[in-house]
Amino acid sequence: MAGRSVTMVSGPAGRRRLRWWRGSLRTIRAGERAAWDARRVDPLPTIAFGGDVVLLSPELAGITDAHYGDFIAGNVLEEGLGPILARAWQLLYVTEFIDGLAACRATCRFFDFCRGAAAGNRYSENGAFDSTETNCCRVPR
Repeated sequence: MAGRSVTMVSGPAGRRRLRWWRGSLRTIRAGERAAWDARRVDPLPTIAFGGDVVLLSPELAGITDAHYGDFIAGNVLEEGLGPILARAWQLLYVTEFIDGLAACRATCRFFDFCRGAAAGNRYSENGAFDSTETNCCRVPR
């Protein structure tokens, strides 16, 4: 299909991902919404060649924005990943993404399945991380 790609993950990584989704759906279907909602957002740390760490989306590595800066959360050659992740909440783009997730949770009936979609989609399509709808949301409808 033009304009759409699908990545198949085989082997152990693919089986882990499938087990995670099955477990997540089982939790929702069992009426354990609170347990599902309590799951934290995976910060998806991306470590670039020089050790720079960006969070939420690998597409943010190596780019600079007038509003957000360079998206670098830290550098693993200078400190461990743990301390970098511990202060992630201080980064403007991370806090805006969390606000966007809260808005999605409050307004979108599909939130249980996409969990707010991808930060990279929000930024590239809307120029902000606190937006609530992307083409990822609109196209499947």
